[in-house]
Amino acid sequence: MSAPLDLLSRPARARSPGLPSSRRLVAGALTGALLTLGCYRDDGPAQATAGTSGGSEATAAATSDGPGTGGPDDTTGGDDGPEQPAQPLHRLNRLEYNNTVRDLLGTSLRPADAFGPDPEASGFDNMAGQLHMSATLLDAYDAAARTVIADALADRPAFAASFTGAQLAVPAPGYSIGDLWALTGNVLVVQVHVPAATEAQIVLRAGAGLGGPAPAAEARLRVNGVSLPVFAVQGTPAIPAEHVQPISLAPGVHTIEVIPTNWVNLPAENTFNNIFVATLGVRSLDLAPGPGHDRVFVCAPQGEGDLDCYAQIVKQFAFRAWRRPLDAAEEAELVGLFTRLREQGETADEALRLVMRAVMLSPRFFYRARTTEDADEGAWLDDYVLASRLSYFLWSSMPDDRLFAMAAEGRLATDEGLSEAVAFMLDDPRAAALLDGFAEQWLSTRHLQSFSPSPDKFPGFDDDVRAAMTAESKRFFGDFFTNGLPVAAIIHPDFTYRNDRLATHYGLPPVGSAEVVRVPVGEGERGGLLSLGAWLTATSDAEHSSPIRRGRWLSEKLLCTPVAPPPPGLVFEPPDLGGAGSVREALEQHRSDPSCAGCHALLDVLGIGLEEYDGVAQPVFDPNLDNLGELPDGRTFEGAAELSGLFNDSEVFVGCLTRKLFTYAAGRPLALFDAAYLNEIATAATVEDHTLGELIDAIVHTPAFRSPAALGEK
Repeated sequence: MSAPLDLLSRPARARSPGLPSSRRLVAGALTGALLTLGCYRDDGPAQATAGTSGGSEATAAATSDGPGTGGPDDTTGGDDGPEQPAQPLHRLNRLEYNNTVRDLLGTSLRPADAFGPDPEASGFDNMAGQLHMSATLLDAYDAAARTVIADALADRPAFAASFTGAQLAVPAPGYSIGDLWALTGNVLVVQVHVPAATEAQIVLRAGAGLGGPAPAAEARLRVNGVSLPVFAVQGTPAIPAEHVQPISLAPGVHTIEVIPTNWVNLPAENTFNNIFVATLGVRSLDLAPGPGHDRVFVCAPQGEGDLDCYAQIVKQFAFRAWRRPLDAAEEAELVGLFTRLREQGETADEALRLVMRAVMLSPRFFYRARTTEDADEGAWLDDYVLASRLSYFLWSSMPDDRLFAMAAEGRLATDEGLSEAVAFMLDDPRAAALLDGFAEQWLSTRHLQSFSPSPDKFPGFDDDVRAAMTAESKRFFGDFFTNGLPVAAIIHPDFTYRNDRLATHYGLPPVGSAEVVRVPVGEGERGGLLSLGAWLTATSDAEHSSPIRRGRWLSEKLLCTPVAPPPPGLVFEPPDLGGAGSVREALEQHRSDPSCAGCHALLDVLGIGLEEYDGVAQPVFDPNLDNLGELPDGRTFEGAAELSGLFNDSEVFVGCLTRKLFTYAAGRPLALFDAAYLNEIATAATVEDHTLGELIDAIVHTPAFRSPAALGEK
């Protein structure tokens, strides 16, 4: 049933007696959102309790007699086919929330970064069964809605430029303290390009650090060589103050300098008056609408009383936010809420913002739509639901106008229309979300961000190397969207990505670039999926490599052979890989324990085959290196190059990648009824040399992706 929006207008049970009645209309939004979970029309079976997911991986794997799995042309389903179990409500994860508010409102804010981390399952953090709801998260949604709506609609300077951190060009010595730069008597210089003549303000956010009898810090601004009056530096390093200087600027490039005028630094006497700069920038006095104005104001209201235009704005915003057309009752409820807010004394602009906030606090916004209540069993998904499935798979965001138009025309219900959508979506810059969502998790670059190698054992590893490894993996995978190579070539193509810093770290010649760039790889040279530094480092221990963790990564990411959890009650004691004996001897002794042998007989001999790389993915130059690994089928290899050779044109690797992509696309674990479709896709991709785009296209054509029967809808 439809979630009644009048719940959003009910006053909260506990409220301040002085809360204005117009605010009380929206004060119950959180409570209303919780209450409406059980009657959200797109959520299938009722999920009335916040904090429960409505399902689990075990549920998703269950089968029973019931409706078939296919669409209208499927002949394998029917009453004798396996029923595909209902999928839990699918909440937006943090990446999806950030991208959705970006595309909905034009904001560059990332409010979901402040939410709690999304739990991972099946290797990804977009699994519906794990994305629980809580009152704390609803509070965070409330704060986020307020913030992004204000940022999107508030007027701002028509021109602004700001420099902070590494952007501050300091020609003379200084030093950084967090995000601040200490001007140890030196001149700070920035250059600003102004597109048109403007009355503006130079804004310096800075504070002074004083010690001993030093005088209060003073400075002056110099613009294009012309000195402006000296001013006292207010604020402290902990709480910088804004120092504003009005100025008229002509079009062109302007040089702005900050010059300390009475700097003192007497270490022996503990006397100093350093200036600490947080930001330096320019902002025009002329204002322009916020980035979301044109997206929200689909018409121009002719005064406060133009209800027709405001009603159109409200309905169009809700359509885009909820990612489907509204029914008549929903439209009436939203417009009614706007009208009641106006009657309570709110301005039209403020009433609009409050209604927008209510829309964003609805489960229709932060849950992904599943199907419509009038969908027939075996029919394809509603076009708007399918549009959202596509957009959250490929963009981790809401559909755009082109997808909405295709949904309105019914074109996503056709094979041709679906392929057309995939093609233009993969060609869109928003497809980079596949690198931020899928590739980051599949290739373990997210885990690299929190990994801390021992600085004593690996002094050459730093944040620059970490960043280069992350870029290496993401750009390597992203290259396969455009290079036309078969997906099997991901194992070992003839190119890779490096910059000078990463090349030096790997013991290779510089590539001539501080940025990570595409470089050719010759026969026998380091390259391909198995030599990427991010996963090799993220699966190491702090002081040495870890064959066990690397073996598990290879088993799960390359072979799709999940490792069973340890027996209940088993206390895991890792082998001493840094002891006097060899790594192989330590591993053999470890798995001599019968309780460990079951898993480690696979992991240890698989992971030891990559001992040519140390704990931070640098090559190990040791003539006595024991680098002999073994696959579960008994084939042996020494090093990444030989292992890559065993999987060239291999359906095992392509099949595993297919399963990983499908799991990410569907937002649930694999189930028995998926196997036949995915095996067919993997076989075709291997035999016919399908590209990554063709593999993705095949996945979105599966009944499990396009049909409500795949979700067990009744």
